[in-house]
Amino acid sequence: MTDSSKSENTQSKWDDSEFHQQADLPWWKTRQREMLLFSALAAALLIVVFWLPAIIAPVTATSGSSSTASDSKTAIASQETPINSSANLESPWQEAQIAKARREAQEILAKLLDKQNSLEGMQVDLWGKDAFTEAMNNASEGDDRYRAREFPEAQQSYQLALQQFDHLIEKAKSTFEQSLEDGLTAIEAQQPQKAIDAYALAAAIRPHNQDASTGLARAQQQDDVILLLEQAENHQHQYQFAQAKESVNEALKLDPESNHAKTKLREIKAALSDAGYANAMGQGYLQLEQGRYKNAITQFNQALKIQPNDQSAKDAIVQAENQRTQQRIQSALTNAKSLEENEQWQQAYDKYQTVQNLDKSLVSARIGSLRTQARANLDNQLQKLIDAPLRLADPAVYRGAQTLLGDARSVKPRGQRIEQQTRALEGAIDKALDPISVNFRSDNQTQVTVYKVGSLGLFTEHALELKPGLYTVVGSRSGYRDVREEITVQPGSNSQTVVIQCQEKVSFGS
Repeated sequence: MTDSSKSENTQSKWDDSEFHQQADLPWWKTRQREMLLFSALAAALLIVVFWLPAIIAPVTATSGSSSTASDSKTAIASQETPINSSANLESPWQEAQIAKARREAQEILAKLLDKQNSLEGMQVDLWGKDAFTEAMNNASEGDDRYRAREFPEAQQSYQLALQQFDHLIEKAKSTFEQSLEDGLTAIEAQQPQKAIDAYALAAAIRPHNQDASTGLARAQQQDDVILLLEQAENHQHQYQFAQAKESVNEALKLDPESNHAKTKLREIKAALSDAGYANAMGQGYLQLEQGRYKNAITQFNQALKIQPNDQSAKDAIVQAENQRTQQRIQSALTNAKSLEENEQWQQAYDKYQTVQNLDKSLVSARIGSLRTQARANLDNQLQKLIDAPLRLADPAVYRGAQTLLGDARSVKPRGQRIEQQTRALEGAIDKALDPISVNFRSDNQTQVTVYKVGSLGLFTEHALELKPGLYTVVGSRSGYRDVREEITVQPGSNSQTVVIQCQEKVSFGS
């Protein structure tokens, strides 16, 4: 029972005891107290109807999904019902203060409901259940005080719950970041379930966060990634590097960010590189021992490609190149000696030149080059005279041939070719001075002239003794076109006949 009800009962008992004492008084005298009370109530009613609505603004709270939101709506609705007659006994100032406290409580409640919804969307029960329950209890206590019209006290309870919700929202942020860190740490520690739990919590707090969803997907692949890396490790121990690399690549397909897989891949590549390097070097030295220098250098270069700047591979290449150079020098010297023995002087000279290009300091190659060059020049000069003996008709050439013949006779050691060339040149020189009989025939009307000899005049037949060589014979006749003929008198040849006469008339006039 309220205080106003108790006051009304007391007043009723007092009126009954005084009734008979005042029965003889005028009616307005007996009802004076009631009339005063009525007037005060009428004034308060006017204030409530016309003045309070102007200073009190209604507040609408956002709806919530929990029982607290429902209770809060019920509390607000209960305050919107007409106040009972006892509330009308409060002063307008008190009513204004109560309305202000109620409005402030509703504003806090609206914020409270928004944060409650946010926390429930972040699965607060998974990471802050006790604190959330405590805050909800404070909010419920605020509802109770709100329904009891204890608005300042309700405001305090709501404010406390709001602060607790704010702390939980801050905790959600730190918990989310810690979960991401814990998930990554668990993956690096190869603890798949811990990683899944950590990233699942992060995804629960922020369902649409890319880092959380990506991390959870990675965590869910870790069992298979670990299995593939173990297979790679086994293959590596058995020197099956290709299979190990394949397993690691499969792991990287599942988790491209796996540091374990990346590290293992580097190890396997290094092992493959070492194996390839060792194999190339081994093959290179094997080819070197067998004298296959080109193949050896190819293998050493392959090793250097696998391990750039490797000094052992560089030294091996230098060794192989030196041995190949020595082999080429020796081969060229051997060939040059053989060519000299066969009196193939130009080819021998070319071989010595090859050796000098490979090693300019080699004395034997320098001497051999000078020797074969001189013999090659002599051989060439001899052969030119032997092949063209008519050149001996030139006195200067003839004298040079005699000098050359003396050089050929003094050459040592002598071989079959130089002997043949010497004899051939001797015969050519001897025959170059022996005249050859040449019989000229004409028509006794043609004037015949032999250049380098003179005019033979008119004749039907004329014999001359000519030294071997080239001669030009010209025939001329008045009224006829001149004729010209080149004749060659070969050394040691038999007599020859030359016919020279003009037969083509020259036509004058039109």
